[in-house]
Amino acid sequence: MHRIKKILLIKPYAITCEWNNGEVRTIQMENKLLEWANESGSIYKKLLDKKTFVLAELNSETKTLFWNGITKMVDGNGVMRDAPLDIDPETLYTLSIPAEQTSIENAA
Repeated sequence: MHRIKKILLIKPYAITCEWNNGEVRTIQMENKLLEWANESGSIYKKLLDKKTFVLAELNSETKTLFWNGITKMVDGNGVMRDAPLDIDPETLYTLSIPAEQTSIENAA
């Protein structure tokens, strides 16, 4: 199972992370966010705002990325509260490429 160990760099729609297998990979999310945002009622539209996207954090328990306060949930008392939006780390790994490849693409 792939898990994120550390966030190294956050840019709009691209997050470079160190993974639990020792790899450094850049998660390229723009195309996937655009795809997800087209779905009816999608909460992912909020992540297309660059100022919101760069607020990504690492959940120290689940070892994946999350954005605080992006969605809502009902707590145990029936009260609607802000909740984080997280994305499965396996999905993030699939969207990522080795960081060396990112550097090469940016130099071209």
